[in-house]
Amino acid sequence: MNTDLNGSDSIAPQHFGLPSDYRQRARPEYFDDVDDGVTWQPDVYPYAADLARQQGRNSIIDIGCGRAAKLAALAEVEPTWNFTGVDFGPNIQWCSANHTFGRWIEADLETQQELAIPADQLARSVIVCCDVLEHLVRPDNALALMAAMARAGGCQIVLSTPAREHRAGAGYIGEPRNPAHIREWTSREFATFLAMQSFEILDHQLTRSDDGGGGLTTQLVTVIPSGW
Repeated sequence: MNTDLNGSDSIAPQHFGLPSDYRQRARPEYFDDVDDGVTWQPDVYPYAADLARQQGRNSIIDIGCGRAAKLAALAEVEPTWNFTGVDFGPNIQWCSANHTFGRWIEADLETQQELAIPADQLARSVIVCCDVLEHLVRPDNALALMAAMARAGGCQIVLSTPAREHRAGAGYIGEPRNPAHIREWTSREFATFLAMQSFEILDHQLTRSDDGGGGLTTQLVTVIPSGW
């Protein structure tokens, strides 16, 4: 995965809906999703599961699943559903070695153009990408991958990412304080970025950052590709 942001117009902040003077992190740390006793974004997966139930679907595809603790919790609630986690490096290796449910796919979300997921599964799926885009040099490429999957299966996509205006403040233009984050968006900037990537927003709200009293500081957004 390319982690060098220097000297490339294609990854200027404006390409991602951010101000031209926004300071992106050039060399982010790899996010090793170890258990720290906190459940981050605890409401995202229940939200996606409710969406699946409303649509008569029984499959969750988790893009950037980490060690998939929240996916595992959902699998306990819905043991007959199909679960697929996608990530790379130590996180996905840990999933393959330790989880007794689901299917685990190793993929670089910034370069992968398609995933080996059957069309009939996509047609039964909701796609989740929970607090991943802020870690990627090229989140636009990851969104393009999800858009292709959504079109193939008629899927809705549930995204979450920090709401900068409720964490550091809208006027804070980086680098992000989390050393594993490359960039963080305000709610308005993220909506702009999604429109630039040809998504239609169905729902855009704030949700809890964590289950330890972190407050409503995370964006929860449901999208579909425009014009499908």
